[in-house]
Amino acid sequence: MIRLGHIFEEILRKRGVAGERQIKNFLYPDYNDLIDPFHFKGMERAVERIIDAIKRKEKICIYGDYDADGVTSSVLLKDIFDRLELDNFCYIPDRNKEGYGLNKKAIEYIRSKNSRLIITVDCGISNYEEVEYAKKQQMEVIILDHHHLPPKIPKALTVVNAKQDKDRNNSKELAGVGIAFKFAQALFSKLKNLDKDQLKWLLDLVCIGTIADCVPLLGENRILAKFGLIVISQTKRVGLKQIFSVGRINIDENNLPDSHQISFQLAPRINAAGRMDHANIAFQLLSLDKEEIAQARVLALELESQNQRRQKVTKVIVDEVAKKIDGLNKLPKIIIERSPLWDMGVIGLAAGKIADKYYRPTILLRSEGGFNKGSGRSIEEFDLISALEKNAKLLEKYGGHRQAAGLSVSDENLADFSNKMFQQATVCFGDDVFKKIEVDVQIKLGEINEKLLEEIKLLEPFGIGNPKPIFLAKELELVDKKLLGNSQDHLKLWVKEAGSRGPVFEAIGFGMASRNSNLPLGKKLEMIFNLEEDNWNNRKKIQLRILDLN
Repeated sequence: MIRLGHIFEEILRKRGVAGERQIKNFLYPDYNDLIDPFHFKGMERAVERIIDAIKRKEKICIYGDYDADGVTSSVLLKDIFDRLELDNFCYIPDRNKEGYGLNKKAIEYIRSKNSRLIITVDCGISNYEEVEYAKKQQMEVIILDHHHLPPKIPKALTVVNAKQDKDRNNSKELAGVGIAFKFAQALFSKLKNLDKDQLKWLLDLVCIGTIADCVPLLGENRILAKFGLIVISQTKRVGLKQIFSVGRINIDENNLPDSHQISFQLAPRINAAGRMDHANIAFQLLSLDKEEIAQARVLALELESQNQRRQKVTKVIVDEVAKKIDGLNKLPKIIIERSPLWDMGVIGLAAGKIADKYYRPTILLRSEGGFNKGSGRSIEEFDLISALEKNAKLLEKYGGHRQAAGLSVSDENLADFSNKMFQQATVCFGDDVFKKIEVDVQIKLGEINEKLLEEIKLLEPFGIGNPKPIFLAKELELVDKKLLGNSQDHLKLWVKEAGSRGPVFEAIGFGMASRNSNLPLGKKLEMIFNLEEDNWNNRKKIQLRILDLN
């Protein structure tokens, strides 16, 4: 029997995890519980065709995407095909020159390289016309993708996309790299004399792509990410090790990473290649053999430089949009802005930061040659891909997920498109839009201890669908306060239970100084917060991460 504290049990109940078996499966996921990859529609045909290619000694093109999910998917397939001694090469399009997914010029190039078989990863599902073009060139296409299903599914040789499997909810939200991994599992199960356990070493790639693509970390994704974090700490990839070293990311056998490190330290560096130059740099770095340390160092340094440039360029766009929004009398229900000067590589990032800052769905577009291409990022309440689908007739192209999408719209249709999106946002939100904080449990400060913190760690990895637990504490007394940061914009408080001699806890509120710097000592407070472990100067203590204060 699993013995848990009553507060932690309440957290689990709030998340719909109850009963001995369900609790055990959630807290201690088992790699062997991954579903049979052949349950996916189209998988059998995909595997048969690759086995046929091995026998015929055909040359295969892996066609990937330029983000972290696409790059890790591409590296994973190349790793598998290399092990099988299958002639292969990878093609990742240039974000600025070619855009997302298959394109006719790329297909012609692939054909010139004597490849008649393309296998797409993390793309392809929206490329109906391009697949038809490839077929006219006597080429075959296998699609491994996870994106939203368009009205017209490409007539490829076979399509593997969990969203077309109506009875497999556990895996519907796999990232592109998750689909690629299921394909690898299926392929290994059909070929003799292969050690299936060796596939576990691919989980570093699977974990990075899964967390980077912000898919729900539940079900199959939770298993892949949980074990993937362990593999990352022990990775054999010289490229990853050099990224850790150059970026000063504290990950090794003695320091297991968490999802936050993947999301905010590792994935942005991999993404930076495709955003600022070409994703081939990240692909090459992650594909290097363990002996190629010198080359890995050079590529990791280049990646670090690109990531720093990416941060600066993104900030310029965010500041420009924020200045416009702050100058409005009323915040719109959806933010749609465009400029001919914005870098396509970082528009999505900037849209995400604006969406977070104002809690509004945001679409940012680069205008050029009569068209507006860009990205959108949404908030929990607004299904962005569904909204785009309702306006598909006004769009040149679109695709993506519920909360992240890419699109292209002509100058001629932009005003009509914007008006319809504003109407949909107004219907969705009504009179007001505000961020809701869902509290897991109300707690007394005296109930916070190391045991509770250790129990919370069992919920990791945190992410979409499985956020960090949120606590509410009332009747707190402000003992002391301090402003932190170069701009003095962070707030540090010391609080205790009002009228008690109980423990005093440190609480940190990032970016909260402007709203709360005048709090008088002794004031009674209500606080919403996360619990975290602070390791400053090698001294471990429990800290409250303030989310809201009243």
